[in-house]
Amino acid sequence: MTPSTNNALELRNVSKTYQGQRALDEVDFELRRGEVHALLGQNGSGKSTLIKALAGYHRPDPGAEAWAHGERFELGSPAAADSARMRFIHQDLGLVEDLDVAENLSLGSTYGGRWWLSDRRERRAARRFLEHYGIELDVGAPVRSLTAAQRSMVAILRAIRGWEGDEVVLLLDEPTASLPAHEVNQLFELIQQIRAHGGSVLYVTHRLSEVFRIADRVTVLRDGRTVATVTADTLDQDRLIELILGRPMEALYPPPPLPREEVVLQVNGLAGGTVADVSLSVHSGELVGVTGLVGSGFEQLPFLIFGAQPRTRGEVLLRGRVLAQSPKASIAAGLAFAPADRRNLSTMPLWSLAENITLPKLRPTGPARWLRYGAERDDAREWLERLAVQPPEPGKQMSALSGGNQQRVVLARWLRCQAHALLLEDPTIGVDMGAKAAIYRALTAATQAGAGVLMTTSDAEEACAVCDRVLVMRGGRVCAVLEGDQRTAERLTAELIGGQRVNGGGGVRV
Repeated sequence: MTPSTNNALELRNVSKTYQGQRALDEVDFELRRGEVHALLGQNGSGKSTLIKALAGYHRPDPGAEAWAHGERFELGSPAAADSARMRFIHQDLGLVEDLDVAENLSLGSTYGGRWWLSDRRERRAARRFLEHYGIELDVGAPVRSLTAAQRSMVAILRAIRGWEGDEVVLLLDEPTASLPAHEVNQLFELIQQIRAHGGSVLYVTHRLSEVFRIADRVTVLRDGRTVATVTADTLDQDRLIELILGRPMEALYPPPPLPREEVVLQVNGLAGGTVADVSLSVHSGELVGVTGLVGSGFEQLPFLIFGAQPRTRGEVLLRGRVLAQSPKASIAAGLAFAPADRRNLSTMPLWSLAENITLPKLRPTGPARWLRYGAERDDAREWLERLAVQPPEPGKQMSALSGGNQQRVVLARWLRCQAHALLLEDPTIGVDMGAKAAIYRALTAATQAGAGVLMTTSDAEEACAVCDRVLVMRGGRVCAVLEGDQRTAERLTAELIGGQRVNGGGGVRV
């Protein structure tokens, strides 16, 4: 077969079999020169297996063929992928935080000096390289001092440094998963610059709104097979969700239960960090969203409510009782908190699923009050099955699960504790559409049981689709409340970037 001269990357008949099960089933794929091509699908759809085959981590089944810029190369070989000018940026960026920008850009390449290493020469070269792509960064700044978007840009630029012409294929795996919305624009500008210089980009994401902003074409995988390759401008979000899930979009967002009169969570005059003055209430059976731009205070609010960060004033009441300012007191009273940083704040990665689920509320039995491991595993398995965690194996290590399954384990933990109120920080960040649907169903079940949920989110569409009310923060205060017909992504975006403060800038009690 003769490959097309218009393609930067071309794959034919790529399959991969594990223990008799096919993770990829005769996948064909084409990435055109100068194109941004989005690769979408749920966890288990085959995306990761395809990327790993390209990177040389997995060797595909016999019969697969691959070309880069018209030249055949061997799938399953890291050396072949490198020779084919393919560059991979994973969620773990591989940067050395204690080194500066110029030093990180030089990692893996040859230094310019002939006899000795000159910091001045390397920084001057790094500065010229950044200017070539319109990036303004202090090349002498330590990487740990950069924003998340700036770190991503350094990793991408390091990958393509030394590239000449149109022979680079850049594969970005969830590059915006940890980025706030306003920093995504910076990354997109760099991607556009790379495309303008002739580069080709394979873009893997779970954030569907990004597809319509950055991608020229879209390929959707489901159950290891290609179900569609279409131009992005012929799709809308509903159709894209249907392609990914294999069912209509309505299945993603279950209808919320009706909130009740009882207030389960009350916050009065809370302040601390970037939060200046917030008062709010969450009713039994209600899901309240909180959003804002970075620095508005919405990111710190759940930590202050939970007692994980110091308050300067204000009080938190759970079912009418004032909570002491500590996570231990919050958990004992029935207030749960699931931070977005699962690895460092929400889970014990090296512990089993059973241990992670039962951690906040152990149930010893018998006269000696012993913890029976068999009972613990049975208890955990029930919750794993209830939250559709895959695989539902209590003894499996937490770090072995995908992000979406880890998030379901975290929710299972707190639902098992029968918490009166749940604080969730970006609960669906970095998870696929199928996992999102399962998480939304779990939240609906929790509110139906009478719990109240306060959820921070940076996803405007998610906030409007799943929340009964959406609170918008600016300057450390709640400046707007959207409910009913006002809950639209367009109205929310307008409030985020330019809405007028309510009540003379003093905030709103909600």
